[in-house]
Amino acid sequence: MRAWFDSLEARERLMVAAGAALLVLFLLYVLVWSPIHSGYDALRNSVEEQRSTALWMRESAQTLTSLKRNSGKAAQGLGGKSLLSVADSTARAGGLGPALKRVEPEGKDSVRVWLDGAPFDVLVKWLGTLSIIHGVSAESATLERSDATGRVNARLTLQATI
Repeated sequence: MRAWFDSLEARERLMVAAGAALLVLFLLYVLVWSPIHSGYDALRNSVEEQRSTALWMRESAQTLTSLKRNSGKAAQGLGGKSLLSVADSTARAGGLGPALKRVEPEGKDSVRVWLDGAPFDVLVKWLGTLSIIHGVSAESATLERSDATGRVNARLTLQATI
């Protein structure tokens, strides 16, 4: 191989050496740099996912702590208000206002609630609050996955139990 290289003219040797250098650089990029860079991107994405999961877990832990604290208390009932107004006001206060489409009475002690694109976690927290604080339970619930991740379309029938 060395004899062949030495037999080339100076200009040809320069071209062969430049081609070999480019080949080495290309192989370093393909075999070393690209896999390292891809692995780095994957790890960075994984860290972001883990951070969002940890944040969700902290928020859920706070919610659970709050619910545990409130579970020892007796339900306050509706406080002289109608179930319709309690359902509407607590849904809006709980962050479901944009998703709340309709609340209508159904009989003396129950209401029907329609929610579109409601965050599932917020909906469950709201139902827990209604149950624990106001003594209102979901008599029936129909949940369908919404187009957005983590959101549902819900049709609920709520009943005052106190």
